[in-house]
Amino acid sequence: MGQLLSNNEIQPKTTERDDAESESALKSDANERVEQLIEQLKLRSAELEDANRELRRISHYRSLFLARMSHELRTPLTSILGFSEILLEQEMLTAAQSRFCKKIQDSGHQLQTSLNQLVDLSRLEGEQPEIFLQEFSVREVLRESCAAVARPALMNQVVLEYDLAPEVTTVVSDQGKLRQILYNFIGWAVSRSSSGKVSVYADLIDGALIRIRIDDSGEHLADLSRVFDPEELPGAREATVNELGIIISHRLIGIISGSVTLQNRDAGGLRVLIQLPARPTKG
Repeated sequence: MGQLLSNNEIQPKTTERDDAESESALKSDANERVEQLIEQLKLRSAELEDANRELRRISHYRSLFLARMSHELRTPLTSILGFSEILLEQEMLTAAQSRFCKKIQDSGHQLQTSLNQLVDLSRLEGEQPEIFLQEFSVREVLRESCAAVARPALMNQVVLEYDLAPEVTTVVSDQGKLRQILYNFIGWAVSRSSSGKVSVYADLIDGALIRIRIDDSGEHLADLSRVFDPEELPGAREATVNELGIIISHRLIGIISGSVTLQNRDAGGLRVLIQLPARPTKG
């Protein structure tokens, strides 16, 4: 009878040569996989570069289009506003004619504002805007900003007032950008406060921060976190002129190292708190 072989005698013994060949095959597979990943990354990088190049090209043509459109529209728009102003100064107009001229003028101003905001938004999405620092009067900026929205306030029967604390005198910042920020936020407050009241007040915090408070008498907002995001508007609707203005102003505030917060007031209405350095911070 033949002898039964044990399991150890049946299984072939692995040699060092087999181990080396197996290790070499694993390394070869790993190297091949790495090379494949590198090729995929190179391909993806090339695709991203092409996409970025296309985006830059589209952005360039968009800027050219907006610049051309702005130039082409501003000239006739200036004429429309100018002639409507001349007509409104005439004493021989009937009540109906005067009302029609005011409608033309108001529509022209609204179109002009929309055009300016469209150009501003395009610039903000492009290169970083320059900052022009200078010392100027806070009271004067508040006065000019309120005066700029006096006509909409009158039409909406809104009482508009401003004041500031005695210690608030001057600020070193970008006067043009701050004036635009205040104009947009005060205009937004006026548009929300039909037959109501809008008050603007400025004070100093710790001697280092200018705080500007804008209170309106409009309705409370359900979600304050979405106000400055045009993609999060209720019902996916398009932003109005005033809403687009505060979106632009929100970005401008960041450029001048400031901040803005919104609060629903217990007494009703909305409060906008704008803070910016009274003087440029070092570093």
